Amino acid sequence: MYEKEIKILEIDKEKLIKRLEELWAVKTFEDTVCDTYYDYANAKMEDKKRLFRIRTKWDCNLYTIKKKEKGGEIRISQEKECVVTDIEGFKKTLEKYGLVPKREKVKQRISYKIDHLEFDIDEYEGIPTFLEIEASSDEEINLWIEKLGLQNNVRKTFGSRGLFEYYKMPYTEF
Repeated sequence: MYEKEIKILEIDKEKLIKRLEELWAVKTFEDTVCDTYYDYANAKMEDKKRLFRIRTKWDCNLYTIKKKEKGGEIRISQEKECVVTDIEGFKKTLEKYGLVPKREKVKQRISYKIDHLEFDIDEYEGIPTFLEIEASSDEEINLWIEKLGLQNNVRKTFGSRGLFEYYKMPYTEF
């Protein structure tokens, strides 16, 4: 599956939530999300623009494999995500095959959905609140940026590590 997304920085959270709800968006999640990123010791996956992550939200664990694609103003990735039922056994298997935890990030997230579009409002400690919009096309993302009144906000295509570097914030590395 291809994922197209963009981050809209420094949003007014309350105003955005009000606008999403006026547009009949449905809240699908609100809680803490913990992401642990894995790679080989020699950063072999990262060098090939690939990412392996275990995400914990509520009592659910998901592993995600992403391959970053070249994109313009929108971030494009191939993505595969699956539920993990035995997280400790899964982690041991990863380590058996040489994958080790490299970094970890914890954020507060509120997610909304309208049809197939996803809107994630994220907050990391020390970083201004931002919105991530995920849709099937650049045009759709740009349309929703306008509908939400965010056309004057800074837009970025980087991942979470780029976000931390942009705000000069440290993140947990192992």
